[in-house]
Amino acid sequence: MLKSKISLFIFFIFLSISAQNEVDALRYSLFDNYSTARVSSLGGSFSALGGNTGSIISNPATLATYRTNEFSISLMSSNENTQSNYLDNKNNIDRRKLNIQNIGYIQTIPLENAEGWSRFNYALTYNRRTDLNRRLSIGGYNDQSTMTNVFLNNAQGTPWENLNSSSDYLAYWTYLIDTVGDVSTYSSSVSQIGQNQYAEISESGSIDDFDISASSAYKDFLFLGASMTMSSINYSYQSRYLENGFDNKANDLQAWNFNENLYVTGLGLNFKIGAVVKPWHFLRLGWAYHSKTYYELEESYETSMSTIIDPWGESYADNLHITDPYQIQTPAKSISSLALIFAKHGLITFDLEIIDYASSNLSSLYHSGFQTANNNIANFYQKTNNKKIGIEWRVQGLSFRTGYAVFGNPFTNELNNGEKEYISSGIGFQKGAYFFDIALINCLTEGNYIIYNDPTLLNPAQTAEITQSKKSIIISCNYKF
Repeated sequence: MLKSKISLFIFFIFLSISAQNEVDALRYSLFDNYSTARVSSLGGSFSALGGNTGSIISNPATLATYRTNEFSISLMSSNENTQSNYLDNKNNIDRRKLNIQNIGYIQTIPLENAEGWSRFNYALTYNRRTDLNRRLSIGGYNDQSTMTNVFLNNAQGTPWENLNSSSDYLAYWTYLIDTVGDVSTYSSSVSQIGQNQYAEISESGSIDDFDISASSAYKDFLFLGASMTMSSINYSYQSRYLENGFDNKANDLQAWNFNENLYVTGLGLNFKIGAVVKPWHFLRLGWAYHSKTYYELEESYETSMSTIIDPWGESYADNLHITDPYQIQTPAKSISSLALIFAKHGLITFDLEIIDYASSNLSSLYHSGFQTANNNIANFYQKTNNKKIGIEWRVQGLSFRTGYAVFGNPFTNELNNGEKEYISSGIGFQKGAYFFDIALINCLTEGNYIIYNDPTLLNPAQTAEITQSKKSIIISCNYKF
């Protein structure tokens, strides 16, 4: 039993690890529907209008509608409730968060003798594109499956020194699985299935966008704009999985756990172009195109496992991967928009966004091990659209707003449900050169979280149903000068 006394630490450099796959491509392709309070309260639908920092990040042409300089800032506070249902056992977790959602500075420059081009505007904006924070608590009693079967199945037929270093190798070194008779045949320490299972998942981080935008207006009829966007990714993932309370009291295995830690940082770049046409005083037509975002990422992936087996006690092993930089291209997006203006009384606005999640791609200058991941991206994801609508009405100096948005499901063939629904409302008022807006948004999502796939079962996925409600408030202050 010598190996049970060893604390194994393996340091691998420049390896393609399991974390770099189609899951990463989707995680960095999705985005939230939050910006300034005014735009968010209208369901995020503002791409044919202007006069607000939130519209510039979706359509840079709306910047050309500004006739004065402006500085704005938006704060966001969220309360997120996540419920899991696994094997008829429910768990709830609440998470609260406060962050700066949006900052913008707009400068307008009048043009003279420019043959109809009346002004040139530029803007510097920051917006949190995606909040990557999430916590899940999953637990239940399973009498059909154990995660040990995953390691056992993967190991069969492979000499122990060639096992996957981040998972199956750890199971071997902690005696969760062990060789029988020869170096490539294995048995499991779980002699009879029937045990408690627990998983705690914690994700943190964000994708933040910094835009440099420029635009111009032609005879108050045509508005054109372009942006260059620099994105930063900071993301961490921690998973703690535990099995204990085995039915077979004679089982020498008392408990075992498997822990994963993933840390990712990266920078990305894309560009945006847009146009707005004002054919009549009551109508605005908009169009914008966001190019693919090209990310350069670096990450480390750390795993550990421990078992408690009578009479030897605890065995422990761990492992660390640090990878070479690799690249992800996330999908392009096109936005068509329409707004109807009712004099000084109010407006109705519509946005339609089209995104092809199957066009994402992973690559590396150092190795070519992404073919499987890219094939899965093409097979698992699809083209979809996001629909947004907003209504604003003014009564005695106050603007009342409401909005609704549905973000389409990126998964094909009902593999999962990634649809998001946003219901919003808000109010705004002006005091001199200051504009104050408040938005209330409720985001609803439902989906499945696959804890693991047991290859011994006809239906291998051990899945928890996840329901999430995120209630947010955004407060914005704009100062025009």
